[in-house]
Amino acid sequence: MTGRPSPAALLATELKLHRRHGVLAGTVAMGVMWSLVLLSLPPGWRPTVAPWILFFEVSALGFFFVPALAVSERGNGVTAALRLTRLSPAVALGVRLSALSLYALAVAAVLLWIAGSAGPVAMSGVALAGVLFCLIAVLMVGRADSLTAFFARAPGIAIALLLPALLDAGGLIDSPLLLLSPATAAFEMLRGRAGVAGVVWILLWIAGLSVAAVRIGFEVRPARGGRTPGRVRPQIVTLSGNGRWAAARSFARVDARTLVTDRIALLLLAGIPLIALALRWVSGPGIDWMQTRYGVDLAPDLPAIAAFVLAIHVPVILGSMAGLLFLEDRDSGLLPAIAVAPAALRTLVVYRMAATMLATALAVAGGMWVAGVGHPAGGVGVAATAATGAAVATVPAVILAGVARDRVQGMALMKAITVPLYLPVAWWFVAGPAGWLFALAPTGWSARALWAGTAPQSAIAVVGCGVTASVLHFLMPVSVSGGLRRLPGGRR
Repeated sequence: MTGRPSPAALLATELKLHRRHGVLAGTVAMGVMWSLVLLSLPPGWRPTVAPWILFFEVSALGFFFVPALAVSERGNGVTAALRLTRLSPAVALGVRLSALSLYALAVAAVLLWIAGSAGPVAMSGVALAGVLFCLIAVLMVGRADSLTAFFARAPGIAIALLLPALLDAGGLIDSPLLLLSPATAAFEMLRGRAGVAGVVWILLWIAGLSVAAVRIGFEVRPARGGRTPGRVRPQIVTLSGNGRWAAARSFARVDARTLVTDRIALLLLAGIPLIALALRWVSGPGIDWMQTRYGVDLAPDLPAIAAFVLAIHVPVILGSMAGLLFLEDRDSGLLPAIAVAPAALRTLVVYRMAATMLATALAVAGGMWVAGVGHPAGGVGVAATAATGAAVATVPAVILAGVARDRVQGMALMKAITVPLYLPVAWWFVAGPAGWLFALAPTGWSARALWAGTAPQSAIAVVGCGVTASVLHFLMPVSVSGGLRRLPGGRR
């Protein structure tokens, strides 16, 4: 392949790639889910909630898919093949950003129509924010050969760019310095407020990031000295000794090396306490601040906020990371190497699930302590909440590891399962028999475990969470072990 492909042909290929990897399906599922959420809200709430959904979910589509596509292409040789063509990196980048922006605009049009606040300003904000987040993701993933490396870099970028926008939108701080982040102006556009200076500032950022992305982050030409950027590092597992315990120790050493090298361990150790401290502020000074500034009393709904953060968000995030780690191992060649030994493969599954559950239980219990969230049932209630969190963490891990064929599909599934896993926190607001619909989801029971007033209620929540999680595992179209045996080249 030596000719230069046309932009139209490249776009057609890009769309086929998205369809094969589940990007389109994940986007559609995400759009349907958030549409249902908006429709379930009172009409007066929708214009206020819609910009937040557009900012975090719709405009951020490319932020999740761009790194997964880049890492996957490096692993399967697409990037190397592109180096044989005369394809311009700027054209390749422009085609990818255009396709992902079109997806975001299509979803945004539906959500804004439901919210009754559709307008050219908000749609323009979605387009500019989408391109901005895509370019940031391109530079963040750089030449990394794993998604774990990308996720380790994400918090620093989020704090620098997204935090000013959230502080400004929430009215927490009034300062012109917040306008230094282009995300602040983008959020204002999503709320239907556009200023010429803000739009120009976003465009300047996009121009600068585009130049950097073409030169550094979206390279389709050979690197100097013949080095192959982004080459996937092979995973090496040395099984010391015999038996399953020896295999588990070997896998643990590989995981520890990966988590330390990619700084994921530091991310988790720092990120969860920060979330818990934020919850502690909301439960204390935040109540008076919200009452004074917005006239909203958060006190009656603090249990719902705590359940969302600790009983649902923390387990879902840790479980998703475990699922992505399975996909990383499959794509990098670890699983094909050990698939010749079914016992070792089963040991890996059991070890990963057990490690994920233990880490989640400790994170939930520790987060409750840091956040100052007491439990009416005392230590039994805390243990029950930690146990349900551990069960919840297995759900995204199983879905990603058992259903997704690769890392890109894993990211698409993460987008698709967000609403179903987080929505059961609404059980707090729904009284009567209708609320028991949320009992179909394990996250509903994990929230109930945090709200339980007695030890028997805590025990019931643990049983309910375990049963619903087990049912979801059983209903998966591909089991964890079966998914792990779906190896490159079609061998099972």
